[in-house]
Amino acid sequence: MNDAHPNSLRPIPAMLYHTRPMKNTNAIGILDCNNFFVSCERAVNPALNDRPVVVLSHNDGCVISRSNEVKAMGVKMAQPLFQVRKMLEAHNTAIISSNHSLYRQYAEQIHDLLIEDLGKQVVELYSIDEAFLDLGSPDKLVMLGTHLKKLIFDKTKIPVSVGLAETKTLAKVANHIAKVSAKTQGVLDLYGSRFTDLALNQTPIGDVWGVGPRSAVKLKAKGLNTAFDLKQTKPDAVREDMTIFGSRTVLELNGIKCIPVEISEHLAKSIAHTRTFGKPIRSFEEVQKAILFFTTRALEKMRWNDLQTRTVTVFLQTDRFRSDFYAKSFSYRSIYHSDVTSEIYEWVDLCIQETFVEGMDFKKAGVILSELLPSTVIAPRLFDQQGFDRRHHLMRSMDELNMRYGRDVVHFAALNTEGKWQGQTEHRLNDENHSVERDAVGKGQMFRRSIRFM
Repeated sequence: MNDAHPNSLRPIPAMLYHTRPMKNTNAIGILDCNNFFVSCERAVNPALNDRPVVVLSHNDGCVISRSNEVKAMGVKMAQPLFQVRKMLEAHNTAIISSNHSLYRQYAEQIHDLLIEDLGKQVVELYSIDEAFLDLGSPDKLVMLGTHLKKLIFDKTKIPVSVGLAETKTLAKVANHIAKVSAKTQGVLDLYGSRFTDLALNQTPIGDVWGVGPRSAVKLKAKGLNTAFDLKQTKPDAVREDMTIFGSRTVLELNGIKCIPVEISEHLAKSIAHTRTFGKPIRSFEEVQKAILFFTTRALEKMRWNDLQTRTVTVFLQTDRFRSDFYAKSFSYRSIYHSDVTSEIYEWVDLCIQETFVEGMDFKKAGVILSELLPSTVIAPRLFDQQGFDRRHHLMRSMDELNMRYGRDVVHFAALNTEGKWQGQTEHRLNDENHSVERDAVGKGQMFRRSIRFM
C-alpha cells in the first residue's frame, strides 16, 4: 500500500455506466482478485498467509470467502458456519468476521492503479473485485497481464488473475482457468488461440458467464453440458431458455463482441443501507433506532458524492422462514431535495410508522434514498432557502469533524449506535495475530484524501 493511512482510501461509490465505442478487433481483459476478502485480511496481517482463512457473512452466518486451503477441505461458498466449524478449528483456520470497509478500500486502490496505468477510458469496474479492460490491439497481451498482476501485488499484496480474449464472455472463461491452473501463472490469453475450444470443453455450462443455475439445468436437459456445446448451438436455439441474452452469450463464445466495455461514472441512482438484525426486535423504539442508524450511514455516502435526495423508502421484514412472514415497505416523496439529516429523519419516521406492526419480531430492515441529484443542479426552495443553506453547511461541518476525529464524534441526539439490531460479529478479533482496528475513521489524523464512510 502507499504511504497514506489505509483509511484515506475511498471505497467505491455507487455508479452509472456509459458504453465505450470499441473496435471489433480490440482485446478484452478481466482482472479478478483471488479470494478477495481473504486476501485483504492477509494483506493487513501477513501472519495469516501461513494459515487457512475464512471470512464470514453479516451476523457470522455463512462462509463468503475461502483461502485455497479451505477450498481443498471441501468447504463450499455460502456454507453455514455451524456445519464446518469443527473441521475449520481442527485445521487451525482463522475465522474472521467481514470488514467491508477494509475490502472497499483495497478495491478502490486497485481501481486507481488500473486507471493510472491504463487510462480512465478503458477500465470498467464490474464488481468490488473485478474489472473489465479494453486493451486495444491484441499485442503482447500476456506481457501486459503479467505486468498488471505484478503491479497490483507489489502495491497492495492482493493476488489477481487476468483473463484475455476477444469478448467479455471468453475473457471470463480465460480468467477462471487462470485462477485454477498453475501452468498459466495467473494470466491466460485466449485471443485467437488454438486452445480456445479446449478451454471451452473444460468449462461446465453452469460456469459460463451469463448462464444462471436455472438456465444451466434446462440446457443440460438438452445435452448442452459445456461451454463448447453452447458455442456450437445456433443463437436462436437458446432463446427459450435464456431469452435474447442467451443468443448474445452464444455469439460471444464464438468471438463476436456483443457486450461492450462500460466506463464507470461516479453518479448514483440510489443509495441503500440494509442489514439483518443480530437478534429479532419487536419494539417500535428499537426499530426506530435501527432505521435512523441506517439512514445516517446512507446519508454519509450520499453527501460524499455531493448528492441530495427527495424520496426515502423504508422496509421491514420478519424471518422469511417463519409461517407468519411479514414484509412491507413505504416511500415518502418530498416536494424538494435535501441532504440535511434532521429533515430526512422526519421523512423516515413517517415511513417507519407506516411499516411497523405491533407484536412482530422483525429480522431485517433497510433504508433506500432515491431520486438523487447533484447539489449543483438542485433548484432553490420557494421558502426558507437561507435556513436550508445553513443546515446544509452544518451537515458539511459535521462530516468534516467526523472524518478527522472519528465516526459519530458529532451526531444528532436521535442517533443510537447500539442495540439488539446490531449484527453479530464475534470473530472480529478472535485471532491473536489479527488486530486490525475496525470502524475507526479518523482518530485525530489528517489525510491527503477525504474519507468516505461505509
